[in-house]
Amino acid sequence: MDRFPAEFDDLLNRRGRRLVANPPKLDALIAKRSTPILLLTGVIDNGVARDCIRLLDEALYPHLRRMHYRIPRSLVTEMKENYNEQLPKTMRVRTATFASRKSKVLDAAREIGLADMMMSQSFLAFAQAVTDPRLERNGWGQQVICYENGDYSGPHNDHHPENESECNGFVDLHVMFSNDAVAGQLLVYEDRGFLSVAHDVSARAAIAIYRLPFWHYTTPLLAKPGRENSARRWLLLGSFAYDPPLKKLAY
Repeated sequence: MDRFPAEFDDLLNRRGRRLVANPPKLDALIAKRSTPILLLTGVIDNGVARDCIRLLDEALYPHLRRMHYRIPRSLVTEMKENYNEQLPKTMRVRTATFASRKSKVLDAAREIGLADMMMSQSFLAFAQAVTDPRLERNGWGQQVICYENGDYSGPHNDHHPENESECNGFVDLHVMFSNDAVAGQLLVYEDRGFLSVAHDVSARAAIAIYRLPFWHYTTPLLAKPGRENSARRWLLLGSFAYDPPLKKLAY
């Protein structure tokens, strides 16, 4: 495979296509007061996943920027009361969005077919299949993230109360690929008010679909011994607002 397919469903194997035809529903999870997240493995063949990793390594990795937000020392040194600490979102990853029409990363994504695939109707259809309310049909957000050894995203909830289109919820679609040097990375998320559920997201290929907001974080990526410099987990992210926006926040 020398480029990503024009349609996202061409990346999927038979099991993946069957899931799209009759998937679990985020709305049903919300009705049961379960955390609205679906984690799917075995939907992209290993050989296809390896080709995707190679294309991302060769074409996109050189254009990613390092994003890191440290824990401010003042959060400890300026505390006035015991057990009153608050932690903003911290992270360390490499990333790029496709927001700018003139960006080098968008040019690279177009060159390997990734930009078209992430804007394809079947990419939208996969997200739409897991939720009943209508998703926006045009202009959804696209981002590429690369986790390397020790990279992580700290606890956060992805709530956007100031954004009218997303203040009552939106859907994220994550397509994930891990190379041979990755030993593991956990996604930890809340269940009924506790950060008590963890899933390994370092499979060769996997898909996660979230109905946000809810609290979650990713633990530092662990590389296999002696392979710390080559471990990478790729995440292709589509972010979809509801159209029309939801009238009530389900949380």
